[in-house]
Amino acid sequence: MRFPQTAFASSLSALTGRTPRRLARAYAAGALVRLRRGVYVGIDEWFAATAAGRYAMTTASLAVGGNAPVLCRETALLAWGLELPSMPSHVRYRTDRRAAVGGGPPPMLYGNPESAERLWQERTREQPGPVPLGFPDAKHLGFPTAAAVPLYLPHLDLTLPLEPFDEAFVDTVPRLSFAEGLVFADAVLARRPGLKVTRTLEDLRRLCAAMDNRAAQARLNQVLDLASGASESVGESLSRALMWDLGFEMPELQVWIVKDGRRIARVDYRWAQIRLVGEFDGLQKYLRSQKLSGKSASQVVVEEKLREDEIRSTGERVVRWVWADLLEPARFAAILHRAGVPRRTTARAAWR
Repeated sequence: MRFPQTAFASSLSALTGRTPRRLARAYAAGALVRLRRGVYVGIDEWFAATAAGRYAMTTASLAVGGNAPVLCRETALLAWGLELPSMPSHVRYRTDRRAAVGGGPPPMLYGNPESAERLWQERTREQPGPVPLGFPDAKHLGFPTAAAVPLYLPHLDLTLPLEPFDEAFVDTVPRLSFAEGLVFADAVLARRPGLKVTRTLEDLRRLCAAMDNRAAQARLNQVLDLASGASESVGESLSRALMWDLGFEMPELQVWIVKDGRRIARVDYRWAQIRLVGEFDGLQKYLRSQKLSGKSASQVVVEEKLREDEIRSTGERVVRWVWADLLEPARFAAILHRAGVPRRTTARAAWR
């Protein structure tokens, strides 16, 4: 989770020095968004952020005024540096009060909903949609604060206590969908940039073996059986999870294509038995290529087309898909089927 530079306005700390009355007036006028009681952010800043940025703002707002609760489950793992295909529904943290356990109501973000709607529509004129609804809290029972790992955010001068990584991982992954669990596990094994811990597959296997809950242990084992550090992005991991869920043969990962004794391209996926290459065309791939080469978007696209032509010249076929295809599994299945990807003869165990 990347925490954006955020100008929190709060009566809970010395961040702004504003009085509760002044903050309430600005909130009612539509200038501020209320993330939680006593903590606000400018509406322009809120609307300018991505969904991931808004989730991070909401999470960081727990620490405004000090004494933040211990982040747990998906929220903790995101703070440890992992990613998910989409943002969690809630900001999750621990409480030692049994009566407080459960999900809270949606936050009352907008003191002037009409003004917020108008500003949002003006900002998103090309792709109109509902204003962001924010992320409610979800409290889960107990965790000794002394064991928490402090995450200091120097640009915000805030500290968020995190559940230790190993505990958060084994508690969270079995609760997720198979695809989300694989995205997390792949990222750990790939040691993606931003991840604050290092764990091998053997480390994760040991954590799994020590679990008391046999059903959760079986679910985590299913994820680890397919997990690979060769997946280079969330989209690549999600693609593999869907291939598995949809019953297709699994490809080799990050394979070099050779022509006349020289390596010409490293591809995301390859089904050697049918000489088929698969490529996930994620936006980040193009942005990374632009950043590394300094070339324009159009140049990157042209070079990618030339690269594909050279791959095809070796006798390999190429099938491509994009993020939108992954959001519609039936469409993704049709793409793989048309390309001739064979089906597995054995199904995986049910994800219970």
